[in-house]
Amino acid sequence: MSQLKLTISLREKHLQHNTSAASIVTQLDFSLTNLTGELVSIDKLATTFIYPIDPTSFVNAQVLTHSGTYLEFAGQSVEPILLQSGQSWTFSGDASAVLNQYSDMPAGFFVLSEGKVIDVQYTKEDKLATRISRIQPDSGAAEEQVVAADNPDTRINSRAINCFPVPNSIVMTQGTADLSQGFVLKAHSQLQSQFYCMQNIEAQLACVDKMFYLAEQGLALEIQLDVALVSEAYQLNISALGVVIKASERAGVHNALVSLWQIASLQSHSVPCLRIDDAPRFEWRGQHLDSARVYYSIAEIKTFINHMSLYKLNKFHWHLVDDEAWRMQVNAYPQLCNNIAKRGWGELVEPQYGSGAQASGGYYTHRQMREIVDYAAQRNIEVIPEIDIPGHCYALLKVLPELSEPEDQSVYQSVQGYRNNCLNPALPATYQFLENVFKELVDIFPSQYVHIGADERPQGSWQKSPKITALMKEQGFNSSDQVQSYFLNKVQQILARLGKKTAAWEEATEQGELPKEGYIVSWKGTAAGISALKRGYQVVMAPAQHCYFDVAQSRHWDEPGLTWIGDWVGLQQVYNYNPVSDAIPAKLLGNLKGIQGCLWSENLYDKSILEHQLFPRIIALAEISWSELRHQDYPRFHADLKQFHQPMLDALQISYRRRDFDCDQ
Repeated sequence: MSQLKLTISLREKHLQHNTSAASIVTQLDFSLTNLTGELVSIDKLATTFIYPIDPTSFVNAQVLTHSGTYLEFAGQSVEPILLQSGQSWTFSGDASAVLNQYSDMPAGFFVLSEGKVIDVQYTKEDKLATRISRIQPDSGAAEEQVVAADNPDTRINSRAINCFPVPNSIVMTQGTADLSQGFVLKAHSQLQSQFYCMQNIEAQLACVDKMFYLAEQGLALEIQLDVALVSEAYQLNISALGVVIKASERAGVHNALVSLWQIASLQSHSVPCLRIDDAPRFEWRGQHLDSARVYYSIAEIKTFINHMSLYKLNKFHWHLVDDEAWRMQVNAYPQLCNNIAKRGWGELVEPQYGSGAQASGGYYTHRQMREIVDYAAQRNIEVIPEIDIPGHCYALLKVLPELSEPEDQSVYQSVQGYRNNCLNPALPATYQFLENVFKELVDIFPSQYVHIGADERPQGSWQKSPKITALMKEQGFNSSDQVQSYFLNKVQQILARLGKKTAAWEEATEQGELPKEGYIVSWKGTAAGISALKRGYQVVMAPAQHCYFDVAQSRHWDEPGLTWIGDWVGLQQVYNYNPVSDAIPAKLLGNLKGIQGCLWSENLYDKSILEHQLFPRIIALAEISWSELRHQDYPRFHADLKQFHQPMLDALQISYRRRDFDCDQ
């Protein structure tokens, strides 16, 4: 066969409601053409689509299946559609959304024909070329204007060197140093291992020339212990006679060596002499990665960690499970990895988020996860695992139905379109399962924290569960929110017995109180984080409006990413975020742990856009997390990024977002 070719065009239209103003929906017009040269019998056309649809709106097709993002269409009759070569099947239907970016389009198409799968050609180029009829034509997709942040001193000078995030003190001295001939190392016994860790980091990067090696005729590199310096702080002194680093611990040495590498890697034969005194603004400088919706290989995870370490980010929030897959090996439940680590047509979990018919995915063994933990630790990065409960458990409940209550008649649907995706807090089996999982988890991850999710539990879950009803009567509860707090407290007790503290998304504190030993991640905005701070919680700020790197960066159609927040998150939106607001009493600032970026993977079935989504936004995140506010100024940051850092990104062969450098800002 040659191919089945699909085209889709879009047309926005008003949908009038009886009780409210009209809303805008998008009509999708599909045309599937048989270019195979022979007759094709089509039983179903399958795809994935992230937005809600109106099944009743479809013309010349019917929706047979809709689970999460997975859809199956058929003709209006029960009979297969017979397409002669050259013929097309056309149909249309409405999405309850405005499609703003090419990556909003349906993805992962295939045809089911007499029990066989036939691929459908519908490419990224097809999406980019989509014909769109807008109600209000786009007036243009101009780039953001460079506006200074709310900074009392907007006359900040250039950092004058390639060092991101900007150090808190740079004093340029006279002359240059030649770092191209290797080093003669003299290091305190507690600190010397970081030099060899930096060798390993450098070896993983794509630069042609290597700088960190030992040579008899090399420049002196002295690493000294200075217990007066605070955690992660360092001093770096570069002179023609040698390099001197001072730190109180290995983390500080790592940060100094990363700064040295950035400054010198592209011009190691002629490095400006200088002295840097530097320390972090926040203890928590994090980055999250969703490995559930898209599986990343160990090599890809290591690359991600290397990029974090390059900018002094120190907390890796690893999202291991979700509705779509379970990625962690659990010896007590081998069926998790055997049955729901992969998804595809004919698998227990259907294709989702563009994954297509062929089974794809994977899981991480205990050995591999320990390998990642060790790899990250060498780079001053702590790995915090997340097991997302009680919602986001669609895949889990499909493989372990004993965790569901057969008599539960609750009807609900998650934001992502899943039914039956919540654990039942009234079942003893729920807690036995979690304890077994956590026993294996805590043996792998040395972090004091385990993140338990607690986000996006669907409205309506548990409402018609007889066992939940009995639990509520027994406990004196009057709402399902109280049931969630009950559940989270029991989970926290399990983790406490295992020596761990509990972290969660902001929803965990919306009803009732949880123990304050862990931390909360504020993600919908800033209000929940500020409220949690005022109630005594430790908080990591990750507001989607500034810190979600899955969100599109501009309104250009060819820009990938989501727009569910109602806006775009460009480089300047990240950089101008300051988590310290007047709404937070000064006495509570000690509970503000820091900032975290989040990279969800709904659109990352096309992994080629991952670095586009991260860079250079992750650099802006690192700078606002590390550098004191008085040193932050977006126009200067942007100019320095283009002048000093873009050549290094090119040398690293990073597929960064070029609009941030090419536009006239």
